[in-house]
Amino acid sequence: MSHRQETDEPFVWCGIVDPDQVFDDVAAAGHELADAAKVGDWSTVFDLLDDPDELVDINWWRPGGTAWCTVLHQAAWQGAPNEVAAELIERGALRSLPDAWGRTAHDVRCERDLDAGHPKDVAAQQRKSLVLRTRYLKPPPSPLAPRDVRALNWHLADVIDSRIRGVLYDGRDPQRVLRYPPVEILHELPDQHLWFPVPGMNGGFDVRLVEDFLEVESWCRDVRGSGQAHVITSKGAILVDEGFV
Repeated sequence: MSHRQETDEPFVWCGIVDPDQVFDDVAAAGHELADAAKVGDWSTVFDLLDDPDELVDINWWRPGGTAWCTVLHQAAWQGAPNEVAAELIERGALRSLPDAWGRTAHDVRCERDLDAGHPKDVAAQQRKSLVLRTRYLKPPPSPLAPRDVRALNWHLADVIDSRIRGVLYDGRDPQRVLRYPPVEILHELPDQHLWFPVPGMNGGFDVRLVEDFLEVESWCRDVRGSGQAHVITSKGAILVDEGFV
């Protein structure tokens, strides 16, 4: 694996579950965004996203929340107008990002429509409405089979755990502090590439999907020789290089 010098910044995965790991103003901005989305106040949502002084991430969930519902999930739940969903996606909302139950925004909208209990005589109109209201939400097709996504997620978590478990967060389970980046989103990202900065590590994990496997580089800037490079397939993870940072 080569150690790339990127000219463009990769997508940054904000995988923080424990709000104590972010500054108070960041957590407050996250709550404000989540509150506005929850009640369908889309003008406030877009104002917050447009304000450079508001430290909000369109793909983050409520700070400390356990449902992991993003703004796009809330738009789907409420049946927001297509223009709202399209604008959120244009601004970077990920259609392939699952909530805590594994549901994309598209899944949420389909469930809501199918549970609506419309009379049989409007079934055709319901199906038409479902198509119209979910077309913007449907994730782009994944090149990976679901079983391979599950396996890659499992092995990626093992690699991350091997680097930080017992080292950070006073021995707490790091998966109670962080949400590791889900492989499901990688095919939707530019260059199928993300950066996962880990609080307290002064470094993190550079993750890239290459065909049906992952290339992962990780390091701590405070520790000389800490760099590790792994190739992760559905069969497992292989350490291919180390000591480069």
